[in-house]
Amino acid sequence: MSSLLTTVLPWLVGLLVLGAVAVVLWRSYGSVSNPSDRNDYQHALELWIEGELEDAAALLHKVVHDDPSAVDPFLHLGNLLRLQGDAERAAVVHRGLTVRSDLTLPQKIAVGLSLAEDLNALARWDESGQVLDTLLRHATNRTRYWKARFAQRHGQDNQPEAARTLKAAARHAPRRDHQWFRRAYASYQLDRALKHALAGEPGEARARLKDVRDFPNAAARAALVTAVMAALANDTATAVTVASEKLLHSPEELAIFLPLLQEVLLDAGQYARTIPILERACQSEEAPASLWVDLAMLYEKLGQREKALRLLSSKAGRPRFTPDAAAPYMKMLLQDVPQSDAAKVWGMLGRPAALDGWSCSHCGYRSDHIRWYCPDCGRFESFQAGLPVAAGV
Repeated sequence: MSSLLTTVLPWLVGLLVLGAVAVVLWRSYGSVSNPSDRNDYQHALELWIEGELEDAAALLHKVVHDDPSAVDPFLHLGNLLRLQGDAERAAVVHRGLTVRSDLTLPQKIAVGLSLAEDLNALARWDESGQVLDTLLRHATNRTRYWKARFAQRHGQDNQPEAARTLKAAARHAPRRDHQWFRRAYASYQLDRALKHALAGEPGEARARLKDVRDFPNAAARAALVTAVMAALANDTATAVTVASEKLLHSPEELAIFLPLLQEVLLDAGQYARTIPILERACQSEEAPASLWVDLAMLYEKLGQREKALRLLSSKAGRPRFTPDAAAPYMKMLLQDVPQSDAAKVWGMLGRPAALDGWSCSHCGYRSDHIRWYCPDCGRFESFQAGLPVAAGV
């Protein structure tokens, strides 16, 4: 008996080792069993990374057709379909995976998150919420869970819950993403604050500003919202004070606010009060070219052309000082000599696309004021001033 054990035991150990290796290899290739299928699957992912989405999708279709038992190829096919704009088919693929009994827990989480993202893309917010609820025990340590939950809450127009989601994510998501969620929370609350300010709801605006008072990077934008509230309330003294004391060292925010301030001061016959603010702001290396041109135009209106030309001469050669940036002042100059050759040539020139308000640089969504969160594509910090009207609808 002893000799029999001595003979058989090494074989049993060897079989166990081989079995363990087989399991590891099977898991490594995500249940794609055929070697040629594995090659096609890897090739499809490579095409995806290279941006060849149609070819990648075609190859993934072949892989899942050849091996219907595969899991990861089905999962990636659905994600790719959503990325290509076909969230309806993506949801069908991912929902089909949810009924599979052979999924590991990580696969169940990945499939659930993908299905929630499909449903968000289809604006089926309640269904997405139900799917995310089923993942609550296992997925709250994943960034995708928090982003999907935020999008779902915002889609339901439940902005308080959406904000709380971003705040919670800054504590529970992977540490590497904590700072991203903190910035996103501040941007979202500031976006809400500005909307309330422009809607004449100062109480709500102040409440949102209170939410971000401990975020140092939000100070300049919070001052911008405060200045907007003062200007809209015709409190010109406060508006000018905030602009000169709190926005002066934040040229981008000052450039956003000055047109509104100038409009209010013009109505009050005090528009020249912005000149000292602009003069100091234009000394900053970070000041946008629009501030230089605004100041030159104010000098021109006051009959101080030499000061205007001297200012612009000091900016000569700066990359930001382009013909488009200087066009408003050029137009003022040419009005003095409408019959000159320069004015005639100006009139012949094709005008650049009309500029209108603010646009999301990712999806083209337009707004008549700055936004720090795009309600269309869900991007943060994506809005730019002066993008052409044709950029989006």
